[in-house]
Amino acid sequence: MIAEELKGQNHDVFLEDFMSVQSASELLNYDLTFIGMYTWGDGDYSDECLDMIEEIEQLDLEKHPFVIFGSGNTSYSEFCGALDQLQRLIEEQGGTVVGDPLKIEFNPEPADEADIKRFVSKL
Repeated sequence: MIAEELKGQNHDVFLEDFMSVQSASELLNYDLTFIGMYTWGDGDYSDECLDMIEEIEQLDLEKHPFVIFGSGNTSYSEFCGALDQLQRLIEEQGGTVVGDPLKIEFNPEPADEADIKRFVSKL
């Protein structure tokens, strides 16, 4: 939904699976990098993201702008806690997070479309 909204605003969009990125330094190849992920359990990164997170921990993000979005489960005390951790990590490594992370309950539904459009329009 985010990619389609950006394309509708005439932006060039390149979609890559976070897990297919060979090196965290590739995240810096774009004018603005969006990172989407889900939160596992009570605020943890998913296992699939751990290698990339470890690489980001060693990278100078050079004031690069990032946008963060993802899903979680409100039944846990830290709703979308992995996004909060990612924001802290990006900022600690010298990057910039543009706006507040977009947090969605479970998978995006048509009812989330208005929130997604507002999120993209703020960027």
